[in-house]
Amino acid sequence: MPAEEQCRNKEWQNRYRNGFFLAPMVRIGTLPFRLLCLEYGADLVWTSEIIDKSIVGATREVDEKSGVISYIKRDKDVFTTHPSEKEKVVFQLGTADPDLALEAAKTVEKDVSGVDLNCGCPKKFSVSGGMGAALMSDPDRLCAILEKLVQGLDIPVTCKIRVFDDVDQTLRLVRRIAATGISALTVHCRTRAMRPSEKAMWYRLNDIVKELPDLPVILNGDIFEHSDVQRARDETGATSVMTARGAEENPSIFRVQGKLSVMETAVALTKLAVQTSNVFINTKYILLKMYPDTKSKSFEILNKSRSYKQMCEAMGLTEYYETEGVHLIHERSEPSKTRIKPGKQPQATENACKRKSEEQDKIVAQDSNSAIPEEPAKTGTVQQAVPQQGSGSETNPELAETTDVAEAHAAK
Repeated sequence: MPAEEQCRNKEWQNRYRNGFFLAPMVRIGTLPFRLLCLEYGADLVWTSEIIDKSIVGATREVDEKSGVISYIKRDKDVFTTHPSEKEKVVFQLGTADPDLALEAAKTVEKDVSGVDLNCGCPKKFSVSGGMGAALMSDPDRLCAILEKLVQGLDIPVTCKIRVFDDVDQTLRLVRRIAATGISALTVHCRTRAMRPSEKAMWYRLNDIVKELPDLPVILNGDIFEHSDVQRARDETGATSVMTARGAEENPSIFRVQGKLSVMETAVALTKLAVQTSNVFINTKYILLKMYPDTKSKSFEILNKSRSYKQMCEAMGLTEYYETEGVHLIHERSEPSKTRIKPGKQPQATENACKRKSEEQDKIVAQDSNSAIPEEPAKTGTVQQAVPQQGSGSETNPELAETTDVAEAHAAK
């Protein structure tokens, strides 16, 4: 390997060393949440899984007011980012096809710091297409995809897997993966069949770290406090650590100084969502998942909100919305009832949207009171900053308003 290429690869690997990262989480890891985690100290942030066909063919648009970069397809935001996270955001890709994988990755290459292949998600919407954890059972295909990405991109390529029950089978797989030239490997320390309630098997990482002495190995699983980071590294030899559920519960987990109150982080998230004109239903979903008191009047008001105006009122940000927010939210971000399709009667459209919204709220509220899903201060203004990710052939679990909320809890 030429000296210049060796130097570049070492530099890329160093990006994944000694860090505390935000894991990919369906519906949660959209732009405002990523930006908030970066503000609180996350070293790198992963997007939610985005399926190859969802992003291929998307149109790239830049909002002049906010600087937000949106990849839009069929009038929906498939992926949204901002220049402020350019050096910190890792694009997680769902794919089962080497050529489609490269085409998808090339689409966003100039706006992200790296591409990560999802080989760990056990959920039906991912494995049914041969993606996610299904790739672990097809190592030839998995490695063909990684080789295609490594050879075709000018940014680092990484991979996220789970472990097999059999230790030797796991080690054989990681050796093959490492040989493709990736810059780092993330290991979710659970098997495909294990659920979030089952303790992550940190000890399984020790053999992998020893097997891959030169490759950064990132631990994922059961990181709920900042103090867990060093403990996990000490016990396993992991190069870095990644959290999903810990950040979902309170994104200020990344603060070395200690966590802020959940409500403080929720207010900060709301402001960032407005500044980035995040899709309303996604912002509402995240807030309801974060909200500490689901029995409170304010939670009820938030749950009934139908627009950013009402959401800001529920979060005590009425003045902020009226003075700043109203000028930042674009039409595509608000609920569909604000847009009347040609040939439809306004009242009929509004009634239909109201019924749909009420059904969604029931699901989201029920889900917000359910068990926490698997791993998955001062808020700076995004140089004025729009988001969402995709999944399933061309469906996007981040934005699909009819997607079963339970599936949104799939941790990679």
